[in-house]
Amino acid sequence: MKSALRSTFALTVMFLLGQFTLNAQNEALAGGNFAIGTGFGYVNSVTSIQIDNGGTVLKGGNTGYQLHITPTIGYFITNNFVFGLGMDYLVSSTQDNTQTTAGTQRTSDTKLLFGPYTRLYFPFAGDQALFLGAVYGYGKSDTELSIGAERQNANTTLMTFGAGPGYSIFSNGRVSLETQVKYNYGISRNIISVGGANQTTRTLTTAWDFVIGMHFYFNRR
Repeated sequence: MKSALRSTFALTVMFLLGQFTLNAQNEALAGGNFAIGTGFGYVNSVTSIQIDNGGTVLKGGNTGYQLHITPTIGYFITNNFVFGLGMDYLVSSTQDNTQTTAGTQRTSDTKLLFGPYTRLYFPFAGDQALFLGAVYGYGKSDTELSIGAERQNANTTLMTFGAGPGYSIFSNGRVSLETQVKYNYGISRNIISVGGANQTTRTLTTAWDFVIGMHFYFNRR
């Protein structure tokens, strides 16, 4: 008797889970669909530094910002799983205001990255979904360094990887608005001529990024 009750309970739970999955399945996330979209992100940072050597106090720091636009195109290999290609265009600037620096040092960057991206969606409530997304980018940047009246340019090769959770809400199964929080890890290398000698710099960067965006979904028909 107890065994029969356990079997009945297990079948009921499986049936309810199956019904939830069917009801939550979003038409936009069906296998065979295409997704085209873009996202916009912005990060602003301020750093303050105070140096006290016992007789003199020096204050400084730096301010900076970064914004990026990320158009993507993808294909749903199966329900709720998309794989595609993305582009990331980034513009950033930092200014060093430390008093120990001769003049004001400003660095401006533009970066253009290409690479694959993927997402796994977890739909619920019929018109909403949570997702886990990851993206890899490779590209080059053109950097301008300004120290007083002197300017130098450097070409940089860089690779980035970003991953994090997100949330989407759908309209009519064809359009979605979304937000995502990503943890980004980047490696860049550049060669710049300093005083007639080449100087190689390797930079590691980690950052949290908040992105808002929109996607459009199309089926093969």
